[in-house]
Amino acid sequence: METPSAATPEAGTEVAAPAEILKPTASILLIDDQPARLLTYEAILSTLDVECVRALSGREALKQLLVKDFALILLDVNMPEMDGFETARLIREHPRWERTPIIFVTGINISGLDELKGYEVGAIDYISVPVVPEILRSKVKVLVDLHERHCRLETLNSSLTRARTEQDARYATAMAERDAQLRAIFEHPTDLIAVFQVVRDVHGAIIDWQYRDANTNTLQLLRYTRSELLGRRITQVFEPEHAQGVIAQCTSVLESRQVVRYEARFGDKVFFVTLFPMGPDCVVSSATNITERKRAEAELSRSHELAKESEARLREANERKDEFLAMLSHELRNPAAAIGNAAQALSRLVRKDQEQSLVGIVDRQIRHLGHLLDDLLDVSRITRGRIEIEPERVTLQSCIDLALETTQPLLQEKQHRLTLDTWSEPLWVNADKVRLAQCIANLLTNSAKYTEPGGDIQLRCLAETDAAVIEITDTGVGMPPELIPRVFELFVQGERPLDRSQGGLGIGLPVCRMLMEMQGGSVTASSPGVGQGSTFTLSMPLASATVDAVPNHPAASRKSARVLIVDDNRDAADSLALLLQIEDHVTLTAYSGADALTQAATFEPHFVLLDIGLPEMDGYEVAQRMKAIVPQARLIAITGYGLVGDRNRSASSGFEAHLVKPVSLTDIQTTFATLVH
Repeated sequence: METPSAATPEAGTEVAAPAEILKPTASILLIDDQPARLLTYEAILSTLDVECVRALSGREALKQLLVKDFALILLDVNMPEMDGFETARLIREHPRWERTPIIFVTGINISGLDELKGYEVGAIDYISVPVVPEILRSKVKVLVDLHERHCRLETLNSSLTRARTEQDARYATAMAERDAQLRAIFEHPTDLIAVFQVVRDVHGAIIDWQYRDANTNTLQLLRYTRSELLGRRITQVFEPEHAQGVIAQCTSVLESRQVVRYEARFGDKVFFVTLFPMGPDCVVSSATNITERKRAEAELSRSHELAKESEARLREANERKDEFLAMLSHELRNPAAAIGNAAQALSRLVRKDQEQSLVGIVDRQIRHLGHLLDDLLDVSRITRGRIEIEPERVTLQSCIDLALETTQPLLQEKQHRLTLDTWSEPLWVNADKVRLAQCIANLLTNSAKYTEPGGDIQLRCLAETDAAVIEITDTGVGMPPELIPRVFELFVQGERPLDRSQGGLGIGLPVCRMLMEMQGGSVTASSPGVGQGSTFTLSMPLASATVDAVPNHPAASRKSARVLIVDDNRDAADSLALLLQIEDHVTLTAYSGADALTQAATFEPHFVLLDIGLPEMDGYEVAQRMKAIVPQARLIAITGYGLVGDRNRSASSGFEAHLVKPVSLTDIQTTFATLVH
C-alpha cells in the first residue's frame, strides 16, 4: 500500500497558497541625482504597498540591481557622469534585467528624437517634472500589479511542474510493483500458463494464434527460450494435427467468451487444460499435468465405485482451482484498469485538486491488489504450517481498536453506520493481538463488502460463562441456508453479479477460521436468509484479569532522542519520521544501508529503527556494521519478518528489539523506554 507523503495533501483538500504567492512584496528603484526628488517620489508612492529603493547615480543603481530584483525603475534622464539613457542601455544589456520596466523622468522639454532614443534603450514611458502624483501612482500601480501577477504565475508553474514530476515517479513505481505481482502469480510453481494472441488475415478472419507470453514451466516443456517462443505461431510449434486442435479451441473461447476445459496429450504426458478469454484478442491457457492422476485412475479401475469417487474429488479440486484462476485474473484486471485510466486522465489534467484525486485512485487500487495478495499468502502459510501464533494476555478492546484502524477507510468509503457496543469491564484473553485483530478486520471487511452503501453494521462485545464474544451484525445481502455450513471453506462464495462489484476471492473468512482455531477460539456464521443480513460470532476463552505490573518509565518514554530511521520505502520512512518528530524526537532518514552507515557517525543516534529487507545490503549486515560505527546506539528491527527464526537471527545480528510491521507509536515508545532502563 502506497502512503501519501507529508507534503502531498489528500484528494479534495483545499490547498492554501503561501503568503508570498498571495501577496508578493514589490520593490521600485528610484534613480535621481537630487535627493529632494527621491523624497518626493517616495511621498507620492507611500499610499501603495511597495518598497522604494533610492539610487543617486547610474552606478549606484547598477549596484542595487545586482543584489535585488525590481518591479519597476523610475529613472531621471539628466544626471551627471552617466545620464539616464546610458544607465538604461546598461540595464537592458544584462539578461536578468532586460524585461524590467523603465519610466524616464525629465524636467526639460525633449524632442521627438530624444523620446525615440529613450524608447530604443528600453524605456516604456516618460513622465515630465513637475510630476503629477495621480499619474505617477496610476502608472506605477499598473506595472506593479503586472509584476506581482507574473511572480504568482511563475511560482504556480514551478509548483505544478514539481507535482507532475512527483506524480510521474509514483505512477512508474506503482506500475512496476503491479507488473512484479502479476509476474509472480503468472509463474505458477507447477502449472503451464501461456497467453495466446489471435492472428488474422487482411480480411479479419482468424488464421492462427501466436505466443504473447509464457511462464517458465511452458518454456521448459517446449524447449524454447523466451525470445525464441514469443511471437511464434502455434503451427510453428506443434504438429499439424495438434496445432489445429489448439487453434479451434482458442477460436471457440474468443468467439463465445466462455471458459473451455479439456484434456490434451503432449508426448507421454496428459494435461488438463483450461482456456479463458482475456481482452479482445487474447486467450489464457492454464494446463495442469494430470499424468499421475490418469495412471492412478487406470490402476483403480478394478474398483469402479472407488474410481468414481476419486475422479469426482479430483474434478472438484480442478474446477475450484480453475475458477480461482479466472476469478483472480478478473480481480487483478480491475485495479490494473483503474490505474491505467487514472494515468490517461492525468495526462490531460493540470489542476492540482484533480491530480490529487488521481493519486487517490492509484492508492486505493494498489491497496486493493495488496490485500488480495496478502490473503493468498496467509492461506499458503497456514496450509504449510508456516504461521506461528504468539499469544499474550491482551484485552479484547485493544484488538478491536487495531481492527478498526484497518477497516475504517472501507467503512467510510461505503458510508456505513458502525455501532459499537462494548463491555463495561476489560475482557482479557490469551491471543496473538495482531492475528486476532486480523480476524475481526476480516469479518468487518466481509460485512462492508456485502452491505449496500449507507447500511448498518454493529459490533457487540459480551462475556459468557468462560468466553469473550464479539458479534458482528450487518444489514447486508444475507445468506441462504445451504451456504452457511460452507461459508468458511476456501473459495466458497454466494452468488455474485457478473461485474463482481463486491470483489474478493473467497479466502478472508477461511483465513479467519483457521487463525481463530490456532488460538483456541472459534468463529460461526448465521443469517435469517437472503436480503436479511448476517451475523458472525467470534469466541475466545477468557484469561485471568490479573495483569503483571509493567514498569512505568514516563520520563524515558517522553524524553527526546535522536532516532535514525532506515527503510528503502521512502513513504514508510518519511511518515515514521514525521510521527516521531511530533513526539519531540530528532530524526534522520536513510533509504539504503550504505547511506545509513555513512550518516550514522555524524548523527550519533540513540536509537536506530532498521528495516531488515533492504536491497543490496540487508538489515542484518547493516546492524553488524552499525555497531562498529556507533556502539552506543540501540538497534531495533522494524520488519515484516516475524517468525521465531527471524527473531533469533536479528538478535544474533545485534538487534536489541524486534518489532513486526505494522508498528504503533506506543510500541516504539515502550521499546525505547524498555531499552533505556
